[in-house]
Amino acid sequence: MDKFILNVIHRPELVPEYIDTSAQEGQTEEVSKRDVVNESLDIFKLQQQIAHQNNLRTTIQMTYSSLYNEECIELAKQHHAQYGDEIGHTFLGLNCKEFRDKYKSKELAMWLFPMDLKQQIVVDSIERFKYVFGFYPTSTGSYFMDAELIIYIKQKYPMIKAAIATCFEEGPKIFRHTNSSWYTLMDGSPWTAWIPSKQNTHAIAENQDDDIGIVAVPHLSRDLLAIMDNAGDMFGTHP
Repeated sequence: MDKFILNVIHRPELVPEYIDTSAQEGQTEEVSKRDVVNESLDIFKLQQQIAHQNNLRTTIQMTYSSLYNEECIELAKQHHAQYGDEIGHTFLGLNCKEFRDKYKSKELAMWLFPMDLKQQIVVDSIERFKYVFGFYPTSTGSYFMDAELIIYIKQKYPMIKAAIATCFEEGPKIFRHTNSSWYTLMDGSPWTAWIPSKQNTHAIAENQDDDIGIVAVPHLSRDLLAIMDNAGDMFGTHP
């Protein structure tokens, strides 16, 4: 191997569940509060600054909410032009005012919607991305993307080549949970990039006919030694 490839992914999450928990849980209608947005943008700006100071290009994953935030849009455009950062797409950040007004839903998880509504959200958010930036994304993501959804996205938007397709939570402990069937629905995914099967996102494609058409990566990577004796809340790294 003569090349080391580093992909730094930053997500401007303007309605983050780790700050605005009451709004995320639907306990209040006050989403996208100004102080939460400002704090989220400050985090994003700092992440970007550190990467650029070290001559690293990044992938900026635009959430649903960030596609309606002018400051975030302009930052992404500026960094794309100045530093060559990729502008990518993600299905996170749904639980914002624009989404609630349009879909009359407080659900924050893309994978919990029925397939017909998932398809509407795909077209809605990706066409919004095209309207904002003038081009379609070549990468997308979510905490979980089922095979049926990925197949639809690839058919509708064949330019998409990569996706954060699962959230790998369990480390080696999944082997004890699943009797070695490490690709089952609720117990994690491969530890690094893989080609998903058309039958199940967590399964590696068996052959070329089973290739779903994208490269997938897990949302979380873990300290695989420490996780053996810990529930997984520590030692995690987000994109």
